Amino acid sequence: MRLALLALAWLLLLAPAAARGAVLIEMTVGAAALRVVIDRPQQRVLIADGERQTWFDLNAGLVYHRAGDGPAKRAHARYRPGHDRPPPYRVERFGPGPIVAGQASTYQVVFVDERICAEMMLAEWMRPFVDPAIRAMASIQQLRGGHAEDACGGIPLATYAAAGWPLLAGKADHPTLATRTIAFDYTPGPEELTPPAGSVEVPVEALRSALGGYGW
Repeated sequence: MRLALLALAWLLLLAPAAARGAVLIEMTVGAAALRVVIDRPQQRVLIADGERQTWFDLNAGLVYHRAGDGPAKRAHARYRPGHDRPPPYRVERFGPGPIVAGQASTYQVVFVDERICAEMMLAEWMRPFVDPAIRAMASIQQLRGGHAEDACGGIPLATYAAAGWPLLAGKADHPTLATRTIAFDYTPGPEELTPPAGSVEVPVEALRSALGGYGW
């Protein structure tokens, strides 16, 4: 009950800020550091990894990608729920979790049959504010294609994020995803949520290798 009241208090406090500004999430995926910028009203997302940047215009169904000073490429792409293989996963909530990146969490476990695949600290209340990022990141997984032979080794982000934002996810001693900071009233730079001008249209298959290195 106390955790639920704390989450509700955060939701009431941060909802006006989230409506005004963008959301910034800094996280690690494996060994890679990512910046994720979310503009919920415009349904735009930037995912940046070093010199590599990927923009999603979810309303238009477009993804843009640029590596370093190279040319920007764009392709038509939309996340298609239900087009992945049937999920073998079961997620169970075990109770309150710790504060992670300043946010209240619940402790949840991902199973395949009776085998524990992963643990996660989930911020359920954050789901509406970060939904564009979840769809963008799930789109990258879908565009990349392929599946790990071991279901525990290839858990989709959509599974981790089905009920909220995974502040921590993976093995307790070796997380796959780890959120470091979250800002709900972030002011993005002029190019962060504006897809690059002069991009060259390519088939979506041409972006698969470029998007494959994000790590989730």
